[in-house]
Amino acid sequence: MKLRKLAAGSLVFCMVAGAMASSAFADEIVINYPTFQVGANTSAPAIAELVNRFNEEYAGQYRIEVEEVPGDENYADKITVQIASSETLPPVVYGAGQKLLDLALQADAVKDISEAVDADPDWAAMYTESWEEVNCRDGKKYASSMESEMIGYFYNKELFEQAGIDGPAATWDEFFEDLDKLKEAGITPLAMDTADGAWCTQLLVGAYLASTEEGMEFLKTKYPTDYNNEAMINAMAKAQELYQNYTTLDAVGGAYENAANNFFSGNVAIICNGPWMISDFSDESKTEAGFADKVGAAAYPDSFVYDAPIEGMFVTKQDDPALEEAAVAMVQFFTSNEAQAVALDLSGMVPASSAVEITDEILEKYPLLGEFLSQASACENRASTLTGNMVPGLEDIWDNELPNLASGASTPEDFCQVLTDFAAANPAQ
Repeated sequence: MKLRKLAAGSLVFCMVAGAMASSAFADEIVINYPTFQVGANTSAPAIAELVNRFNEEYAGQYRIEVEEVPGDENYADKITVQIASSETLPPVVYGAGQKLLDLALQADAVKDISEAVDADPDWAAMYTESWEEVNCRDGKKYASSMESEMIGYFYNKELFEQAGIDGPAATWDEFFEDLDKLKEAGITPLAMDTADGAWCTQLLVGAYLASTEEGMEFLKTKYPTDYNNEAMINAMAKAQELYQNYTTLDAVGGAYENAANNFFSGNVAIICNGPWMISDFSDESKTEAGFADKVGAAAYPDSFVYDAPIEGMFVTKQDDPALEEAAVAMVQFFTSNEAQAVALDLSGMVPASSAVEITDEILEKYPLLGEFLSQASACENRASTLTGNMVPGLEDIWDNELPNLASGASTPEDFCQVLTDFAAANPAQ
């Protein structure tokens, strides 16, 4: 009888405890979070860890449910369609260099987080001049970054050696001479692309653009509406030459994935990309064993490096104020110094905050990152990316017209006029 009474009491206890737990989780606010940083994406391990940590810290109060959207372009398209159709946006959106913040602001769909940021001294301290340019509008704080867009290029040391090249070029003249040396040695010099923003190509074009005073001024212009300047036309003329003589056949029509695969397989000697790619070099599902040892990192010629925070996470307006509060908590958590340190450790993501120390342990774990940061720190010339400053929608025109430029169907002047026509007709508000 005692056993039966104990069992019955245990049953009652379990029922009460279960009801209490059920009630607690019934009050839990769920944050639906679409993201492309999943699967094979190099940032996926860091984002997964931060989601787990957030859910543990806010258990019973807030919970993030990840919606996987493989591919950054697919993600950007999804959010853009939601904005255009006046759908309620996810509570938290990652700008990700896709100009989603300005699109959402035009739709009056973004919450001003200034009060929350200013109440946290550590968070407020992150908003340096470069942060404000990327994440603020009209003096209001709308977004918060966790990663820096510090970008140079990577090269295959083994292929460089075969071509008699000692190391990365200091000037653009030397850089183009090295491309000729590679070509003469039977090595395709460059990984290039035309689709999905032509990421690798636009990095190279933008860096070359920065080699003149006029070009650097243009590269630093937010949402320009006139591309008919000598520096831009010359840069596109150089891109046309590179497409026609120094890259792979699949560059035209190919996206970043094509360019990356060509570098991983040793088909090309150089690819332009950021440090987040470093962990891929040791991923034997993408490269052969020991490939990472063949890779060198460099800043661009003429002492140039891309350096700006990536447009960060922002909170969207919701019918439920409590959901907005949950979203603010998520953005604060994900972009804190602690979270950026986790992302650095797990995925080699360069922190957006200067307060996050890149330790000797990190540099030992990611020696190529140390090599790149050492060169980047000495660079005198810095700017954000070429396509990152385009008016919303212009990247699609850029993608559509690059194959014509590459084939010679359009001239550099034609190409720049097409960009100008669209940008002038669709200025950012």
